[in-house]
Amino acid sequence: MPNIRDLKKDVKYMVKHFLDECYTQLAFSPHLNQENVLDIISDMMELEHEVISKLSHKSRTRGEKVTLDHQAIANDFYNRVVELTERLNSLDY
Repeated sequence: MPNIRDLKKDVKYMVKHFLDECYTQLAFSPHLNQENVLDIISDMMELEHEVISKLSHKSRTRGEKVTLDHQAIANDFYNRVVELTERLNSLDY
């Protein structure tokens, strides 16, 4: 299990690459889809803030339960990134 610092780096790395893809789509999309792409960007920024704040929260309990919680946060983040990617790819051009 990676430590919290590595998880935060992974989150920021994935968000950066996803936003790069969104801005590429935004540059080449028709004007009708630009608002949808901006909504997806906003959702991603909210997701990043939510996940980083969850990972930054220090729990007073020690042991296996904390590790499972961080793993659950990471899995939830990855699943939500997949959902946002599917939304981005489903836009009509």
